[in-house]
Amino acid sequence: MNRTTLIAFTAGSLVTAGAALIIGAGPEHKHHDDDHKMHEMQDHKMMDKEPSDHMAEMSAEEMMAGMMKLSTPNEHHAELMSTVGSWSAKTSFVMDPAAPPMEGPASMTVTEMLDGRYAMSHFKMDFMGQPFEGYSIIGYDNAHEQYCSIWMDSMSTKLTYMTGNKDEDGNLVMHGISTTPMGDNPMKIVTTKIDEDHWTDKFYDKMPDGTWFNSGTIHYTRD
Repeated sequence: MNRTTLIAFTAGSLVTAGAALIIGAGPEHKHHDDDHKMHEMQDHKMMDKEPSDHMAEMSAEEMMAGMMKLSTPNEHHAELMSTVGSWSAKTSFVMDPAAPPMEGPASMTVTEMLDGRYAMSHFKMDFMGQPFEGYSIIGYDNAHEQYCSIWMDSMSTKLTYMTGNKDEDGNLVMHGISTTPMGDNPMKIVTTKIDEDHWTDKFYDKMPDGTWFNSGTIHYTRD
């Protein structure tokens, strides 16, 4: 199995949504931006035709075969299911570039949904002296050939939606929009699989100069 994937969004917009916009600059990851632009172009291409145009070109048998292909879990979903179980985590987030990162323990439970089509994660930690928990649901969209996730937590009333795919190194790169009291801002999470029992999420926030700042990291270990 390639390095990847899916514990990320699980921590979701965790601190990227709550803290990282405070920072001023950071390293740039242009190839991740290029991947995001490619996914956007693919989505726009899919929208060029009206749905009725597609259906008019297909017989009933072709339509049924197409629906089966869209609904059948594949190797991407199997990879998601490999994260099912209990995990311990160590978190590290930058709240102030002049101060040491805030570090602490966390836990996460991942369960299977809808016959292996989705994985649901329940994440818990203490954040800035307050209990924090969040839920994510992640899947792989066969039609658009990309991972997609939704995240919700106890420190926000927003549903955060993220999409993405693997980069040339096999890391899963998910893009979305974080919302803070300062406004909306692009964010991304890069997930790296170390081995079957160890994963790492790196959180990035886009700065005004267009660069990406690594605002936090979560290391996961299977219980």
